Amino acid sequence: MKFSMKKFVVLLVVMAMMAMIVACAGGNNNGGENNQADIAADVVDEGDDAGDEEPTEEVVETPSGDQVVIRFSMWDTVDETVNFIQAFHDANPDIRIELVNIPEDYSTVINTMVAGGTAPDVILAWEVDMPRFAANGAIIPLDDKVAASDLVDVHDFMPAVSELAEITDGIFGIPWVYAGHFLYFNIDMFEEAGVALPTDDWTWEDMEAAAEALTIRDGDNVTQWGLTAIDFGGIWYSMIGQAGDSIIDNDMNLSMDAGLRRTLEFQYRMTNELQVQPQPGAGAVGDMFAAEMAAMTRQGNWFIPAYTDASFRWDIVPLPQDARQFTNLHTGFFTISADSPHQEEAWRFVEFMMSHEGQTLLSEFSANPSAMMSVAAEGAFQVPGEHGPSNWGAFDYFNTSGEFTFVLLNSTVTGNLVDQFNAVLLGMNTIDEVIDTIVPNAQRELDALQ
Repeated sequence: MKFSMKKFVVLLVVMAMMAMIVACAGGNNNGGENNQADIAADVVDEGDDAGDEEPTEEVVETPSGDQVVIRFSMWDTVDETVNFIQAFHDANPDIRIELVNIPEDYSTVINTMVAGGTAPDVILAWEVDMPRFAANGAIIPLDDKVAASDLVDVHDFMPAVSELAEITDGIFGIPWVYAGHFLYFNIDMFEEAGVALPTDDWTWEDMEAAAEALTIRDGDNVTQWGLTAIDFGGIWYSMIGQAGDSIIDNDMNLSMDAGLRRTLEFQYRMTNELQVQPQPGAGAVGDMFAAEMAAMTRQGNWFIPAYTDASFRWDIVPLPQDARQFTNLHTGFFTISADSPHQEEAWRFVEFMMSHEGQTLLSEFSANPSAMMSVAAEGAFQVPGEHGPSNWGAFDYFNTSGEFTFVLLNSTVTGNLVDQFNAVLLGMNTIDEVIDTIVPNAQRELDALQ
């Protein structure tokens, strides 16, 4: 998943994530004269002609000497206020980064470039693409480079990174930053109702009881919901993980059964029996929590910058736990193309980005924590608002309970599954149909895509 600190950019990211499409946009283009060693970055927009030109060993002359040009792709542009590319240039005057900006259809364009042998030297790869690129030999293993680095401490990676390396049989990508899921709550509504505030060890039952107490009705009309519906599909998968399912196995096959059943039963009860959260897609308001129409919502941490101007007091806690505490993680991975003629210089860029300085800059730029635990602990990602949040310690559970699961699979397939989960709440299919027929069919779709 999926980040920029500017408010309008954050809202674009929010809408994209809720639609199960990972996309980011915005920021300021950076440019300058190509013969200056201290330029921020050259920016190249890639579109329909992506993949037409083969990579070349580009070296340019400058007054201070030759520079190797490294092409680096990402969906966002670079904010001048937190210019991590300029910081790299300052430390490495012999290398120039050419930013390949792909604001739309990022994964499709990158896959076209990879297939055509014209991939950028450094690809910020989406979760679903990185394992496939690794399996197809499109990106190089980074284990030896990480082990030999004085700037990157493999022991400082959050556990999910090492766990992912077991699935991909090595380190082929390193998270630039990462994101997870929280329960957001309106403090004013809780206090007005006399309900105890959520805690970091809340359970599903605690959330259910609070949602009942906070739902306000005027006859048959609900004027305040205790909890919003799930409007970002990733929350479904986090709940399935909380209920005990692994979601995927080490071969990246779907692994959902008892936990999926438990999740569907719980969500059905909350929606149709207790009626403390609306049905999926109900209502004309896109964000009932922001509109003060619901006391709680479950969303990604990328909503924090979007809520900094909220007029009500609010805070965050880890998603409530069931059989275990769990959240899915989202990221983009620094990867190096196997076709790059400048792999050593490309690694120097990745290494700098994963250093303390680079990770601090990326955390400030994205408002997301570093996968390097020591950097994350310093809190450079924090974007405090006047009325919330204050519980920044809630981010710690990402390290202990976060995993990369459904994001490694084809997003169309996982998104279609979410539609089927929601259809259960709408009475359009049954839990047994989802578990016995729909999930196995989804696995066959995934198999066909390999």
